[in-house]
Amino acid sequence: MDDGRPMFRQIMDKIEGDIVSGTYYADEPVISTTQIARVYSVNHATAVKAIGKLADSGILYKRRGIGMYVAQGARETIAKKRRESFFDNTISALLAEAKTLGISTEELIRTIKTKGEQSE
Repeated sequence: MDDGRPMFRQIMDKIEGDIVSGTYYADEPVISTTQIARVYSVNHATAVKAIGKLADSGILYKRRGIGMYVAQGARETIAKKRRESFFDNTISALLAEAKTLGISTEELIRTIKTKGEQSE
């Protein structure tokens, strides 16, 4: 993990991805900050920051003395945020690049449909 973004953000994205993919479900415990520090070779404070920000955003909640758990509705919240980001960033960038390359919207749609059918 090192794509130029801060490590705490990469850890947050990994945990969010695990929630969306079904590795973690609502009301199940997530990896501890000690485990995060060990697995990702980061400072414990970095792990605490990642978990804290997920808790602040309502994705995780704390069970006193037990650990951090996935909040009810976390999967839907994350998926909604990622969909919005996808449409705002990825699709906008795709359309801008297509325009630069002289690719029509119709050609993009045809290609997306074809690629989609190939991957099914």
